Amino acid sequence: MAKMSRGPIGRGILGAASLVACCAASLAGCRDAKSTGSAVLTVIPSTVGANGCSGPDQVFTAPQVPTAVTLATLVLGPSSQCTATASGEMLYATGDQGQIVALDVSTPVPTEIELVPAGAGPGSVGELLLAAGIATAPSLAGIAVLDSDHLVVVDRTSNTLLSVLRAPPFTVDFYAGAPNETPGFADGLAVGNAFLARFSFGPGCQICPTGDVPAKVFVADSGNNAIRLVQTDTSGLREVVTVAGNGLPYFQDGDLRSAGFDTPTGLSAACNGVLVVTERGEFGFGERVRELQIGQVFPLGGYLGTASTIAGDGVDATTGGVGGVNDTAQVSGPVSPLVTSQGEIYWIDSGSGVLRRMQVDATVDCPLDVDCTAAAASTLFPAGHELSLTQTAGGVLFVLDATAPALWRVTP
Repeated sequence: MAKMSRGPIGRGILGAASLVACCAASLAGCRDAKSTGSAVLTVIPSTVGANGCSGPDQVFTAPQVPTAVTLATLVLGPSSQCTATASGEMLYATGDQGQIVALDVSTPVPTEIELVPAGAGPGSVGELLLAAGIATAPSLAGIAVLDSDHLVVVDRTSNTLLSVLRAPPFTVDFYAGAPNETPGFADGLAVGNAFLARFSFGPGCQICPTGDVPAKVFVADSGNNAIRLVQTDTSGLREVVTVAGNGLPYFQDGDLRSAGFDTPTGLSAACNGVLVVTERGEFGFGERVRELQIGQVFPLGGYLGTASTIAGDGVDATTGGVGGVNDTAQVSGPVSPLVTSQGEIYWIDSGSGVLRRMQVDATVDCPLDVDCTAAAASTLFPAGHELSLTQTAGGVLFVLDATAPALWRVTP
């Protein structure tokens, strides 16, 4: 895919000035993040969405078989994903042809409410794209609860983020990025008529809004092998900046300004203020779960801070073991991480179709089966499918399989 060089806005005076002001305010809320040799900013978990540090730890009785959820109106697309609210038993999911649906999963058969219809009719994503000169049907992927009123959604067709009102009339609008079917890589203004940011969205891209007011939104920009950030300053100016990654796929831990990524698709905010990232590794450099400790804005561009691997060694395999410095666990195309309120991390190994868990003592296992060997040999979730994971406030995991298509409930 063709990639554009970063524009002057995110790396220049406008990006630096607004970011320094934002970071100074964020420092006051820093709680438990580890030191990176510079002042560290806390990634504040969302209080309205299941974007990390949300919901209880799971208690499994292996082997445990998920239960299929009947869907009445939601038609899943090839890159559909789901998310949950931080309170109650409500899911939101993206569907085919731009459909967006809310699902009340407090009962075995969910109640479904269509927020945005499929196609290009009134109030649809397709209608919004047509107004921007894009006739190709929308292809929605990641979805997250932005604030008390809105969702934020990834549209792969236009390489943009969309905002969706969660109450009638369920208005859809562009949230960040220049609408363009050709992927790009540029920092800049989130919306407007000039100097707009560009994204490159592939399957599985997630977004992670924070608990800041207004919320910041971390973005897994998989096509650019980068982690991006959408933020709004006190004047209402919204812009996109690159936190880490330079457009090329490679692996490197350490300083964020030189850290390398390979197809990052999953993001979650941990309770200690770090950002958890999963890398699918489409170019052979990924197969890792990473954490980012994000520092202040560097005056010449980028962020201070560090990237470190907490699970996986670059080998495509699903094995148990220990994560962190003495890593022995291996992962296979990890996607869709979530962090519980007690600090456990869950994700799906999309390469093997296995639910994974990192416990607080850094033990990495496959909790739905007796061990990872048995889990990798099972067919609970088919290997190679587009899978996403979320958890409700009541502690029920849901796995959406966009390829099958199917929605599964994992009740502890």
